[in-house]
Amino acid sequence: CAPHPLYPEMPEKPLDLAHIVPQRSLPNMNDAVVSHSVLSSGAPTPTKRLHCGLDSASRLADEHDLIAVYVNRLQNGTRVLDSPSRLDEEHRLIARYAARLAAEAGNTQRSASELAFNFDANKQQRQLIAELENKNREILQEIQRLRLEHEQASQPTPEKAQQNPTLLAELRLLRQRKDELEQRMSALQESRRELMVQLEGLMKLLKAQAAGSPRSSPSHGASHPMPMPVRSTSACSTPTHGPQDSLSGVGGDVQEAFAQGARRNLRNDLLVAADSITNTMSSLVKELHSADEGCEEDEDAEKLQNGKERG
Repeated sequence: CAPHPLYPEMPEKPLDLAHIVPQRSLPNMNDAVVSHSVLSSGAPTPTKRLHCGLDSASRLADEHDLIAVYVNRLQNGTRVLDSPSRLDEEHRLIARYAARLAAEAGNTQRSASELAFNFDANKQQRQLIAELENKNREILQEIQRLRLEHEQASQPTPEKAQQNPTLLAELRLLRQRKDELEQRMSALQESRRELMVQLEGLMKLLKAQAAGSPRSSPSHGASHPMPMPVRSTSACSTPTHGPQDSLSGVGGDVQEAFAQGARRNLRNDLLVAADSITNTMSSLVKELHSADEGCEEDEDAEKLQNGKERG
């Protein structure tokens, strides 16, 4: 028959697990994953916080229930000498719980280090943004200063003008020269208009004379050789005379040509008149060119003066 179980004379002292199972809420691996995702994604939403709180509370309640059942069973049950299997079960339970606590502590430290790293990275980014803003502000101030200096340099002040009396005198002379050239130009234009009027009247007179005079015979034309134009030499030798003198010379040539119509043929008279007109036009063109060159020199001098004042 089976031997009777042996009971100890004194009940065994119950196992106290209060120092092994601390009353605190530590997150497990899932809590570490959730906290890492919350840190990487920014501020946690209320839904995430509620979900994490419910999961951790349920896990802690299950663990405490399991430990309480085990303690009650140890306190209330009559037990014999512990068998090796029971001791192994207790050791496995304690080892598993200790390993879980160690893993949770490592995850907590890793989460804290990641949080510190993220905080340092954000701090560096904020410092970089602040430095860039300061540099941008300095660049804008430098641009404003250069713009003001350019505006002040481009606008000459009366003080600068008073400091250069020589430049003022040269500028005054250039303006007087410009006024004189403009007056001379207007006088030449007026002379040109008068010359054109006289030429138009001369052409009408020549046409009327050619239509009214009888044609000369060939023998008469052959008996009188064609003289060389005399007035043209005098006109060319004195190109410095004004337009009015040249016009009076043209009128004299025309009158002389028509007064000696019996002795000189019409063709010679026309050649002499045309030569005089050509010389007069040449002198007028020379005067106009000299006036244009004077105006260009005046403009160049004025531009040079403006450049000196700006400098």
